[in-house]
Amino acid sequence: MPCPAFEDLILEYCEDGLAAAERGRVEAHVAECPACRAFLEVQRELDAALREAIGRPEPSAAFGERILRRVAREAEPRRNWVPLILDAVGFSAIAALGSVVIQAWLSPAQFAWLMMGASATFLWWMSWRSLREGL
Repeated sequence: MPCPAFEDLILEYCEDGLAAAERGRVEAHVAECPACRAFLEVQRELDAALREAIGRPEPSAAFGERILRRVAREAEPRRNWVPLILDAVGFSAIAALGSVVIQAWLSPAQFAWLMMGASATFLWWMSWRSLREGL
């Protein structure tokens, strides 16, 4: 049985998971402790047997290309329609409220012209914003 204080360190040593100072400490201990030296040898033999039995998986030839396509697809900006919809709802609410107030002061013909102008302005603004943001 290896020393309890060094058992986990020896396992990490086998996986090259130790800093230089810890590696030196483990190497010095293994040089002096026969139980830990035997544990290290067993671990090395076990690692070699597992590498031989399992082998190293090789990705397919198209693996790299698939990864690059997926990264490119996920990097594309997604269209966010929420701000555009909220702007339209807000503009419509202001227009409705304004039309109720203004209708009392204008004749029906004047009111119709005002609503057509407001609608045209709104459509122009939404088109300009869509083009500017690339939607």
